[in-house]
Amino acid sequence: DESEVKTLSSLLSSYISQHSEDNEEEDSGKDLKCQICTSNGPSKQFLDVKDTNQSISSLDLKNGSIIAIVPTKRDRPKAGVKDDDKDDKVNLQRYTEFDPFPDIAKSSHTAAARRSRALSRLPSKRSMSYGDISKLRQHMHTIEPQAKGPITRIYMCHVGAQRFKDNCTIMPTKKQLKSGEKEIKIVSRCAVLFGSVNTERVNQSKRVARTSLSTPLYEMEMCKVAKVHAVWEPLNQNNSAGNVYDSKKICNLKSSSSDAKKELERAVKIADSLGLKMIGWIYSYSDDRQGNDNKESNEGALPVFGGDLVVGAMTQIDNMERIGSDDGKQFITLALDANTGATEAFQLSDASVQMVAEGKLTVPDKISRILEAKEAIVIDTKETTSLDSVLCLVNTAMLSHEGSFSGNSGKKSYTKKSGALTANTRKALLTKFDGNDEDLISLLCNFEVLMALDRLIAQDKMSELCMLVKKYSRGQRKAAQLSNNLRLVLKNVLGG
Repeated sequence: DESEVKTLSSLLSSYISQHSEDNEEEDSGKDLKCQICTSNGPSKQFLDVKDTNQSISSLDLKNGSIIAIVPTKRDRPKAGVKDDDKDDKVNLQRYTEFDPFPDIAKSSHTAAARRSRALSRLPSKRSMSYGDISKLRQHMHTIEPQAKGPITRIYMCHVGAQRFKDNCTIMPTKKQLKSGEKEIKIVSRCAVLFGSVNTERVNQSKRVARTSLSTPLYEMEMCKVAKVHAVWEPLNQNNSAGNVYDSKKICNLKSSSSDAKKELERAVKIADSLGLKMIGWIYSYSDDRQGNDNKESNEGALPVFGGDLVVGAMTQIDNMERIGSDDGKQFITLALDANTGATEAFQLSDASVQMVAEGKLTVPDKISRILEAKEAIVIDTKETTSLDSVLCLVNTAMLSHEGSFSGNSGKKSYTKKSGALTANTRKALLTKFDGNDEDLISLLCNFEVLMALDRLIAQDKMSELCMLVKKYSRGQRKAAQLSNNLRLVLKNVLGG
């Protein structure tokens, strides 16, 4: 009917409104390009129509004439890509190519979903089946409370813990006191725990007299325990009150050539010379996360928030990659309240550590217990992206002992902020050169002092010194004797 449809663009608009799957662009006929068939023979010829606003009568159209619509680039969809695919694209950047727990490693769920939808659009299949949907669950991590970890209990060095807590309290200087500033700052810090993992009886109750009816020793239930012998705090940590600890000092240092990476490598090397390994980390918090204001569920508040969980997992992954999965997974996370000194011990679930390695959990911007996963996870048979950190923690018993390389109790620090020995520490060491070697070596059984001396003496002398300290700490007092050359070197670097 030429009275109703006068131009080609109006004809195209009428066609789109009747046949388009999404009628959102009914007036887009003027934006389309079209061709008109000028020959209906075996070899069809098409003529491009540049102006679709010209009248139909001027185009010499007949009944049965062919009009070919050429969609513009804006309207032409990409092959195999739909809007729902665009929404599912998540740029996952793995923390490391190393899989700490390969048995539960998962490929990208969103990538699997895109592949399944692409296959469902093939001519042979009309849509995704229930079997296809259930297979997608295989690419999701299932979060369940983990009852046990590789460590049953941890023996924390009370000397190192007290010194770490004291370093979280910054007293005003004399200059500040004169100017009237008397405020005591409470800051958040982090440190690395070096120690050993041993095997002992689960039941540590008092032994009773053994008889022929007693349980044989080989039938006693044994467990793995971690013993902290040294607490090492990285240098130049942020001392601003109210801020979180500086996690870049202990983790995520692989691609960095910073001083923090070199310091950590140096500490690990000295610990290895002493027969120790990294068995955990400790951090302090100064906010009131245990108070009622921060409770986000009906359960009791916990000191481990989402950011703490991710940092602990990163540190554990680095440790597992450094010393192996079997030894590296024996890793403890300690949370210390900088205001009261209350400390709790946890281990991280295997699933949470693997998710951090895959880049599905990252440090959040908001300080909260809730983490937003990059991809969907399964909790209680439901798909979600919200993860409460309490589901990723394994409660661990904690006992107290005195570490072999923690130094004397009651002394706040043996080194300055720069890592050099204090004047009092130098004097105390020099006074012991006139006595026997045992008194001197007992003062050198201090990880903080050994880190400072490592800056001053050669590597061969440092290895010799660590060997002597190691023998002394294990009770081999007669074998721990300083050589004349090492004695002279130590006396020179100490200023004697």
